[in-house]
Amino acid sequence: MKKLSETQEHVFQPSISPKAINLFRNTLIGILLSSILALGITSRIDNLNNVAERSPDENTYTYFAKTIVQNGVSEGIKMLTKEHVSNKETWIYFPPPPTRVGYFWLISGAMRITNSTDIKIGAYVSCAFSIISLLLLIVIGLRLFNTWITLFALLLMSVSPVELAIARRTWQDAIVECVGLLLIYLSCEICRNTKRIIWYPLLIVTGSCFLSLKESAVLIYGLCIIWLLWILLFKEQSILKGLFLIIASSLGVGITIAILVHISGGISAIAESLKCWIKAMPTNQYAIEYQSGPWYNFLQGFWIVSPVSTILCLIGIAGTLSSKENLRREDFLCNPTNRRAIIGITLFMITFLIIAMSTPLFQNFRYISILFVPFYLISGLGLWYVISIVKSSLKSLSFYLIILIIAIALILTAMRDYSAFIKIFIRTGAKDVSIKMLKDYSR
Repeated sequence: MKKLSETQEHVFQPSISPKAINLFRNTLIGILLSSILALGITSRIDNLNNVAERSPDENTYTYFAKTIVQNGVSEGIKMLTKEHVSNKETWIYFPPPPTRVGYFWLISGAMRITNSTDIKIGAYVSCAFSIISLLLLIVIGLRLFNTWITLFALLLMSVSPVELAIARRTWQDAIVECVGLLLIYLSCEICRNTKRIIWYPLLIVTGSCFLSLKESAVLIYGLCIIWLLWILLFKEQSILKGLFLIIASSLGVGITIAILVHISGGISAIAESLKCWIKAMPTNQYAIEYQSGPWYNFLQGFWIVSPVSTILCLIGIAGTLSSKENLRREDFLCNPTNRRAIIGITLFMITFLIIAMSTPLFQNFRYISILFVPFYLISGLGLWYVISIVKSSLKSLSFYLIILIIAIALILTAMRDYSAFIKIFIRTGAKDVSIKMLKDYSR
């Protein structure tokens, strides 16, 4: 009887193969990623047409794009540059310079394709690039971190109040964010394997084109080059690769400048246009009223946008830069090349934010859109550190209960962040994402 019962027990005991478990896990992950991505796309498209009033910058960008549609890129930019330099009365309003040729070329191209010069065309372009940023988040998250950190970052990026606000406006900041994020990804790939030559030309071509979008592109691209030179020259002591990067990137920048000079009607025209723009900055009433204040305003801004993510991001930064070995037990952190890339992203984010906080009249989340994806990824890493610490001190059943509570808390956090977007940008009709507006309209 004993042998029979043992046989029966063996017969009726369910056996699940590791392959089946992996298939179920991968299917679940695929469903979650697809669902959250669909949420992000839907939240952007649904809010495209509920803008109560367009901002002055949007009207200016649309006017520039219309001029290019009517006169061609070269002739249109020359006309706009002359107008910008000669019309001194408008300088006090700090109008954007027409030297952002790459952006105006994109918008005017979209206008030609759609056969429309409506101001909404620029918003549609912003929405498209914001969606591409979500895809890049998935690529970076799965490549450097892990699935669960990627899911966390994708969820909160999908409902980020400032990201949703930017994605519905005719501004170039969603495009700057997307292309800048691509630069960060390419830098990470080079950082992980400096011998893969393919990443170098992709980085240089992307960075060179990036410079035509906005002045802040110089800072973003420059930080990426400094980051890589540190890896090549000091970590790997590869003088040849470092020199190649310096020469090739300088050549790319030179070609971009030459094209901009030709299109704008000469180097003097660009210099005068930028000089007017710089001179107008200290007297710009809007910037003085809405984009000035103490340096810690940026930290308050992140707290308004997503308090939970802000706390987790600080934990993620501390854990990443910490020397404690017990925080590196996961596979993606044990991999030294992965860890080097994650540290690079963290230091890029800290450096860019410090520069932004130190720059007068710069307190606007539009200007730091490049940090949104790194912010949520490092926040997800912070949550992973917390879960790892909790896991080591709890029994299995208690740990799964904690995971369930965390999952519910994340859903509530996402709902809270989206509600903040509705409150600040839909109900009040805020026309910008300056920190002062965030503080005023969030009360």
